[in-house]
Amino acid sequence: MEKIKLGYEIPTGEAIEIQPSHLIVTGLTQLSGKTTTLEALITRSGLKAVVFRTKPGERGFSEGNRATPYFKEKSDWQYVSSLLEATLKEKLKFERSWIMNVCKGTSSLLEVKRNIEQQLANPKLSGLNRSVYTTLDEYLNLIMPQISVTVFSQILELQPGVNVMNLERLKDELQSLVIRSVLETVLYEMNNVIVVIPEAWKFLPQGMGNPCKQAAEKFIRQGATNNNFLWIDSQDIAGIDKTPLKSVSTWILGYQSELNEVRHTLNQMPIPKKLRPGEDELMRLPLGHFYLCTQKGSKKVYVQPVWLDNDTAVKISKGEEEIPQGKNTSFELKKLNMDLVYKPMVIDPLYNPLEANKKLSQEINELRKDFFDKLKDFYDALIQLNNLINSIKPEINEDLIISKILQKIPVPKILPVAGPAKPVYDMETIIAEVIKRMPPSSGSVTYQVAPLDKIKRDFIEEIRLKIVNDIKTLSPDEKKALRYIESKDAGIAANEVITKCFFWAQGQSTSVKMSNIFKPLSSKEFIEKTDGGRYKKGLKKCIEKYMTGHDATAEEIELLYNYLLTELI
Repeated sequence: MEKIKLGYEIPTGEAIEIQPSHLIVTGLTQLSGKTTTLEALITRSGLKAVVFRTKPGERGFSEGNRATPYFKEKSDWQYVSSLLEATLKEKLKFERSWIMNVCKGTSSLLEVKRNIEQQLANPKLSGLNRSVYTTLDEYLNLIMPQISVTVFSQILELQPGVNVMNLERLKDELQSLVIRSVLETVLYEMNNVIVVIPEAWKFLPQGMGNPCKQAAEKFIRQGATNNNFLWIDSQDIAGIDKTPLKSVSTWILGYQSELNEVRHTLNQMPIPKKLRPGEDELMRLPLGHFYLCTQKGSKKVYVQPVWLDNDTAVKISKGEEEIPQGKNTSFELKKLNMDLVYKPMVIDPLYNPLEANKKLSQEINELRKDFFDKLKDFYDALIQLNNLINSIKPEINEDLIISKILQKIPVPKILPVAGPAKPVYDMETIIAEVIKRMPPSSGSVTYQVAPLDKIKRDFIEEIRLKIVNDIKTLSPDEKKALRYIESKDAGIAANEVITKCFFWAQGQSTSVKMSNIFKPLSSKEFIEKTDGGRYKKGLKKCIEKYMTGHDATAEEIELLYNYLLTELI
């Protein structure tokens, strides 16, 4: 990738560029120009970028595409542990074995919550176990209500340029979940994307857990291969976990006022002490002035904002002009936060927010549980109904039907005539007419008059059941070999099945193993062996051999063949 223009060196006015990489920008908010620096670098990089607004009333990144908060829920024990640590602002100690227990086999936090509730419902639960599960249940009660009522996007769609994801209304824990989801999706599914983590002391804290930390470490170690870069925005360095910082190669250090933080910042510079700026120099940096630190050394730079022309920026770096106040962004801010404007709410003097939130949380959890319980009951009812329908096999007694019809036929008066008596009705004609007018069966029952046809149909059904049972009793390897041979139009050698179907190495042991697989397939006539020692498909030919002799139709043979293929799959 091409280098990214940062600004101009002080006081020479020489243009300064940086190599695209993971970087960190530090400095006091509103006094250093961190956000202006990040906006300029993102714009001039030509890459897509996703940034997060995490503080109410934040003024940074006023222009850009609005992106809906993106969240993919997980429930592995490491994820749940880091989430709880972020909620408590402290490391978990001995609770992890209980967390592992309730996270087994789950795919969502709701399932984890249900497992905890099931444990608590056990009257034999011991004192320590009950205490830990009760604590975990209360922890999740702090998180679950907001996850339940927040609308998240299931797809991460990023437009060219800056994509602003507004998280101001979410709690810190839920903000961490969103940032983690974005990091993982960008890392594994995208390229040429910059992810900016704001307030790094909060999302990458030193000595505490957070859902973002593990994802950020993977991202910063692996992301650069696909031109995915992590850019860290923080007021200071002291509170940031040092593991991800070890892989950051570009440091852009701005104004600091507290002496200990100044010293800590200077100690992070990857250059010899004699080349570092003095403490007083860092404490006197004006707005927009930074020290750029890379493996090549340190330079004092004026960062050129996006909206400032080159000539003016050069003059400022040389000290020939004053630093401008910046452009008015009030209109863009209003536009960006249009969906966050709310009407004032009248508060009841007797209203207790803690009790109301607790009650609302309980009601939401009960509604969710009731919904999923009813959904499961509905699904079970559908299965029972389907089983009932499949179990209904209409049994029709033809003799009984014919006798009932004959009983309803009125007997006509017969006038005496000369000569022998003649039958009034032709019984065979009546029976044939009744059979012809009977409605077709919705099941597998057919009405046959000729006994010979009935015998043939019985034999066809018996043959079908035998072939189906023979297929079902094949081993997984036998089914796989049969599938492979059925997919070939010409005969194939045993070595091809060994290497291209099972991906085994050729040898005496695999040849013997393959021979044992072919034996039942050949004995059941599902495959044929040619004179040249090759194997070719024979499943359909086997069906035709046994069913054609009983007048089975081509459609019946084809249906059975297709059904057997599905059994193999």
